[in-house]
Amino acid sequence: MDQPQTPADGERTSSERGQLMASVANAVVRTHKRFYGKGPVKARAHLSQDLLTVLLEGGLTRGEQMLNEHGHTEEVVRARSAMQETVENELRVAVESILYRKVRSFLSANDPANDMQIEAFVLEPEGSEALDGAGDVPHEDGEPRESPADAQSGEPRESPADPQS
Repeated sequence: MDQPQTPADGERTSSERGQLMASVANAVVRTHKRFYGKGPVKARAHLSQDLLTVLLEGGLTRGEQMLNEHGHTEEVVRARSAMQETVENELRVAVESILYRKVRSFLSANDPANDMQIEAFVLEPEGSEALDGAGDVPHEDGEPRESPADAQSGEPRESPADPQS
């Protein structure tokens, strides 16, 4: 009798992956609502290998909208950047608790003119628990280079399209 096939370690079904991305997007929206007083009206998370991006639309407060409309875009960007540095730990904890992967780096950007933000997380490679670049393969001179999987063809590897939340 044939056994049902299950995804290999590290692989998820499209439905499971979509649910994870929805959970991540919702967690980021909740964090924004909690700390900014208003959250985005749209959010979508994408995971490509070790890069998680969450695209947020809407969510500027009335004060930020007013400043932006009167030419104070830089002030809105600076205030948003300061707030994102302040809530970084909350966002990291949320992502790590959903994906069970450590966040190596957090980056954030704002575009008040189009009322959009992006939260980006560089994750530890799957199966890696250390923060010491365990997935990097050193050159003979000791400098990191692409992993063997990426270097097989000599060209950058393309990943399949990610399911969207």
